[in-house]
Amino acid sequence: MIEYVFRPSRLDKATGKRVRLDYYAGRYALAKGGRIFTVALETPDREIARKRLRQIVLTKQREQEGLIPQASIREAASTPLPLLVNEYEADENGRELDPKHIKDTLYRIRRTISETGWRSVGDVRPDSFVRWRTTLGCSTKTKKEYQTSICAFLNWLVKTDRIERNPLAKIDPIEIRGKQVRESRAFTEDELRRLFAAAGSHLPAYMLLFYTGQRREEVRSLVWGDLHLDGEKPSVLFRASTTKDKDKRAVPLSRTFAVFLRELRPVDATPSTRVFNRTFPVYDSLRVDFKRAGIEHADGLGRVVHFHSFRKTWQTFGVQHGINQRAAQEILGHSDANLTARVYTDVPALGLHEEIEKLPWFLGPKIYAQPDAQKRGANGLLASFAGIIAKFVEITKDTATEQLSHLLASHGTPGQPIEMGAGAGFEPATFRL
Repeated sequence: MIEYVFRPSRLDKATGKRVRLDYYAGRYALAKGGRIFTVALETPDREIARKRLRQIVLTKQREQEGLIPQASIREAASTPLPLLVNEYEADENGRELDPKHIKDTLYRIRRTISETGWRSVGDVRPDSFVRWRTTLGCSTKTKKEYQTSICAFLNWLVKTDRIERNPLAKIDPIEIRGKQVRESRAFTEDELRRLFAAAGSHLPAYMLLFYTGQRREEVRSLVWGDLHLDGEKPSVLFRASTTKDKDKRAVPLSRTFAVFLRELRPVDATPSTRVFNRTFPVYDSLRVDFKRAGIEHADGLGRVVHFHSFRKTWQTFGVQHGINQRAAQEILGHSDANLTARVYTDVPALGLHEEIEKLPWFLGPKIYAQPDAQKRGANGLLASFAGIIAKFVEITKDTATEQLSHLLASHGTPGQPIEMGAGAGFEPATFRL
């Protein structure tokens, strides 16, 4: 181990000679052949310099042996938590993440810290967080987002050597499956026609939302340079800086829709001119348009329609009209095919009865309820079932008669009892023809 103090020197430009400074510095290495560190001891007294160097070396040795936390952890422990959050925000901005994501995340972190009363990282405890979480008067999904945000901040402190571990890491996340308070649904074709007819100045936005299947913010951020409307294969380019997955995506357009958009383009529009300045609808105006179009915000099952419903409608109609599953996944920007198939497909709207009708029927021609039975108020399903039974009896009548005739010839004459035992595959029984 190396450990000694010395007075450093500097070059005097006037004389060209090296001049010793008035204060001491120190050098040390914690192991033989290890890295040598130089530290300023900021004292002109040799003995004080030796004492300070000894303390520095002793502290480093204790850190190395795990007897005390390292300096960055000790410093973070004495730093007010809001200051550490400010550093986290600066790092998030430096990574050029989505501004809305940063804003929402930091709001949740600061609210959690404020309402739990945490002042430093030492105050962060699982029990106090769980107690505070129970007081939140919000949806299950929102509660989970609060936990996700505060854990992201604490994990960042671990990665930057501010704390040794995330104190909330062992808390189970809230289960949200089946508890979404705003389960969405797709629009029906009739609803979409009525909405387009009542949309007014919002029509281009609604049409782009539906015909591209992209998210609200991605469509709202379009500039005219993103719309390639000429040629045989028109398309819309969604830039990486505007997409949720930070990956650029080109979505093809029908030539009819491209003509519609070309007619809307202002003559003085430049490639950097925004497609939507003040004409892009907000949630309140969307609800007004729903009311004008006669569309209920929530159906009988509590499922709602909102901006994301345009995206779900695109995928649902795509399934109905035969759009390739892999193409749909690419256009929607999903890395997981299951997300496209399960979450973004409105299964009740797919017409499952029509799909079931594709299965072959093995008891003669298909039988449906007769219109006159329906007029009389008979249940269609029961009428169909009665018809099936009648048809089944008709099909098996000849076969059954033939089998019974064979039994007559083998076991007796009409009017005489016939006994059939277990050996014939039946429970013992006696019957008369």
